[in-house]
Amino acid sequence: MRRRPSSLPALCINRTCVRRLRHLGGGGTPYGQPQSHRALSTYCTPVPAGSLNHDEQMSFDWFKEMTTKKFAGLFKSDFWETLVFQASAQEPAVRHAVVALSAAHRFDPNYEPWTIPTTYPFDAEQFTLQQYNKAIQHLKLRMGRNEKNDVRVALITCMIFVTLEYLRGLYKRGSAHLRHGIALLSNIPEKKSPMTPNVFDAAEDFAHNALIDSYARLSIQSAMFGHVPASMCAVIRNPKTNALPYNFPSASEARQTLDDLLNRIHCLKRHSYASRENESKDDMREMVETQEVIMGDLALWRKAFDNSIPRFMTGKDGRRDQFGHLLLVVYYEMAMIKGSTCLSDDEMIFDQYTHRFLIILTAFLDMWKFFASLDFRIRDMRKIMDEPSDKCAGNGFTVESGFIPPIYYTTLKCRDPGIRRQAIAILRSVPHREGVWNGPLLADIAEQLMKMEEAGVYDNDPTVNDRIAFQDPPAKDLPPPKVKKEMRVSDVSVILPDRVDGDTFMRYSKREGGKWQHFSRVVQPGWLSKLSPSTKYSSLGLASPPDHWMLDKGSISGT
Repeated sequence: MRRRPSSLPALCINRTCVRRLRHLGGGGTPYGQPQSHRALSTYCTPVPAGSLNHDEQMSFDWFKEMTTKKFAGLFKSDFWETLVFQASAQEPAVRHAVVALSAAHRFDPNYEPWTIPTTYPFDAEQFTLQQYNKAIQHLKLRMGRNEKNDVRVALITCMIFVTLEYLRGLYKRGSAHLRHGIALLSNIPEKKSPMTPNVFDAAEDFAHNALIDSYARLSIQSAMFGHVPASMCAVIRNPKTNALPYNFPSASEARQTLDDLLNRIHCLKRHSYASRENESKDDMREMVETQEVIMGDLALWRKAFDNSIPRFMTGKDGRRDQFGHLLLVVYYEMAMIKGSTCLSDDEMIFDQYTHRFLIILTAFLDMWKFFASLDFRIRDMRKIMDEPSDKCAGNGFTVESGFIPPIYYTTLKCRDPGIRRQAIAILRSVPHREGVWNGPLLADIAEQLMKMEEAGVYDNDPTVNDRIAFQDPPAKDLPPPKVKKEMRVSDVSVILPDRVDGDTFMRYSKREGGKWQHFSRVVQPGWLSKLSPSTKYSSLGLASPPDHWMLDKGSISGT
């Protein structure tokens, strides 16, 4: 076992570098000549022979075979599947960033001990640091140029390093890189309504569109978790100039449009929260009008989605789109709840949406049953969902968000005791990380908040049990929750550590004496935290996942 460093060198994508990339000439440190600055395209030429040594080539091959499939996620990703490889063929900065990410993914330092197999011929820890530094040095050579392609290379490298920092558990640093990348990509205008997101204008340019999709996707994931301010939220399509279609050509298009709607909702919610104390009538009127437009667009999205279901079920990406369809239903229900409640500061309002929380839970069970019913071999589900294996320690991580955000949202906002406990059980059932989202950690947070709010009100209720069986939610009407208004918390955020052994804090607000009070506390390990994966499944009444179950696109692409 070797001791790992507490952090990697800071990536140079900061405000100073952004200004230099845009305006300055000259500069840079000698490290080797950059390759020709051809425009990035969709053509994935191979990495030039001799540009990587043996160890680097081994890591690059690992990235190609393992990492990219996982990080691309369920939906199509032009960034991870095409742009990264094309840029790696042309740009040393991207190439070495990819090698660093691959090495970190193969030997994830977040899981102790970080043991290096004897068959691995070098110090993987030091190797990752060296590749990180090589990428930075090559990137510095471009900082004196004022070309669009130079900025794009910086953005591609920045996204890779955001992912690397998240993978290593250095969330603050990763989120800082993400904020700088969003600022550089969007060229945020000086004046815009604070309740609407920035717009990443799409263009007839493959590289640009791949970048804006990846940054917009990661921005809403991080913003919902509280690691990117609402002012950094961005959408791909301007809602004022782009009408929703009659149907979606693919599940990926439906996902992009729904992500835009979630970004708009989040931005409006944060503005409403920030102006809670001194909002004017005009401001409130504008917020209500904005909410009405969003809810109307959500209704149009659902119509287009329903019209597209036959295509999702019979398209060339059959099984992948079928699963994507179920996941989008979950996100749509979450968006409906968020959109309907985003201007209210009364936590009691969520009791009106118990039926939608029930749909979220039911849709997750449908996803589980869908995979359980497949009659073909899907490679090793644990590569994307389970705890890391000996072969690949980083397999408990994916940069793409899946079911964790809507299930976690259910644990926070649904006060029905049965639904809430089942949602917590889901977070614990298949432990993995989705970017900044960590299932078992969020289950600990949700359980502590649940106990705080309930204050023992269900202790003597024989129908409520902390170790309930994982089963289909009841279809009958549910009684109203017993959690009183004054016990409910709001605006929960999680402050993740910037080192593996650091403390995690949760912050929340609560009304006391008619005024909002703000609190912070350390997250303590919750129940089931120390059980093995098989014990977690059996204790919930849920069969352990099959040994050959994988959610990446490489294995769910056939019809």
